[in-house]
Amino acid sequence: MAYSNSEQIFIDAMGGLPTEDQWKDIRSLLGILSKAGFEVDDPSNAPHVTLFAWGWARSTGRADVLAAVRAAVLESAGGQAPRAQPADLGPVLDALTALRTAPVRIDLSVLREALRESITTISLLTGGLLLAFAFWAGMLWGQHEMRPLLAAKQQTIDQLSARWHAR
Repeated sequence: MAYSNSEQIFIDAMGGLPTEDQWKDIRSLLGILSKAGFEVDDPSNAPHVTLFAWGWARSTGRADVLAAVRAAVLESAGGQAPRAQPADLGPVLDALTALRTAPVRIDLSVLREALRESITTISLLTGGLLLAFAFWAGMLWGQHEMRPLLAAKQQTIDQLSARWHAR
């Protein structure tokens, strides 16, 4: 399966493939960043996504993440300070902190759809039970209505049989 740049960054930061629940969290976080206007799959934003993914994967604080990223950059540069000016990662880290402290929200459209499906199922079951009850009540009513007619016919049969057997 092909992964997007940002998903591959999360896989690398975790050191392996995420579980299904972790995939949901990762895609949710990337979706929130995208809705906030951050291009998560833009290669120029890979350092920001890496920082975000590394912090998420290890549940570490901002200072620890920045120190680890600086150490990794220095190590990859051979101990020399990087020439480019470091990007301001404050907004991304603030968004991460806000996500961790934000209350869990329920998507009401999913709840409404589940409720709609359960009401549909309940209404179908109720309709079927009403139909079965109407059939059963109709049979009882039909037996009640036919009882006098059947009694009269049985009486006629008994009278005719008595004449036949009497001979």
